[in-house]
This record gives sequence, C-alpha cells and structure tokens, in this order.
Amino acid sequence: MLMEVVNINFDTAKEIQNLLFAFMGLFHEKFLLRLRQEYHDSNCMPCLKKNHIKILNILYQKDHITSTEIGKMLDIEKGSLTTLIDLLEKEDFVTRSDDPMDRRKTLICLSPRGREEMDRVMDFCARKMDDILHDIDSNEIQQFLATLKYAVKFMKEI
Repeated sequence: MLMEVVNINFDTAKEIQNLLFAFMGLFHEKFLLRLRQEYHDSNCMPCLKKNHIKILNILYQKDHITSTEIGKMLDIEKGSLTTLIDLLEKEDFVTRSDDPMDRRKTLICLSPRGREEMDRVMDFCARKMDDILHDIDSNEIQQFLATLKYAVKFMKEI
C-alpha cells in the first residue's frame, strides 16, 4: 500500500511546532513537576537527579541502548552523559555490556535493581496520575488517551 505524500505548508508546520512546544510545556507544568516533587518528597532514589531519572525512563522503555543514542534522545553531551551513567552504574541501577553485533559499542540497560525501582516509579506515577485526573469526565479521559496513542504512533513513524 502506497501512502500519499502530502506537502504541508509553512503555516501548518508552524502550528504543529507551536502545539508541540505548548504540549511539552503543559505536560511539564501539569504533570511532570508535580510528580517529580511528590516522588522526591517520598525520598525514593535520593541520590538521583532529573537527568538520571530521564535515562532510567528511556532504558525502561527499551531493553538496551547505546550511550550515544541516549545522548541524542536527551540532548546531553557525551562527557556529561558518561558521568550520569557512571553514577547509575555505581548505584546498581544500570549495567554496561559489549554489543554482540559491534564490539566497538557498549550497551546500557537496566539492572534488576534498576528495573525494580522503575517499576516502583511507574506505579507511583500511575497512582498520582489517577489522583490528578480523578475529577475529569471519563469520556474526556478516553478521548485524551486515544489522542495520545495516536500521537505516539505518529511520532514513531516520522
């Protein structure tokens, strides 16, 4: 099946860009800051900073990945990223292993402890998300959920 290629105009591209930035800001304001503060107050993983948590989240979504790929996803320089990963490895949240397909590459993955901690983080976040959305109409939540699923699918295809 051939997909029809549609050229978007500048105004449409600009609107998409503005909506993406608006979404990121709203997500940060309405959810991420609240979740991060409440999670930090619960004193879980106190040695970790927000970039550590971002790395762990990426690794939670993927089985293993190179530090170069993590750096690109988070826009973190290699030297800074190495320092972040070193601490995660020292605290037994991640492990490093040689890539069996390319010995020049090192793969980063969650350790069993890292997976367990991230399972706890995800459960904590889901409970807080439930609290945040508690008073929202269920039809609106279902529409939002469907829209998010579509947005994620679309972004993966780009």
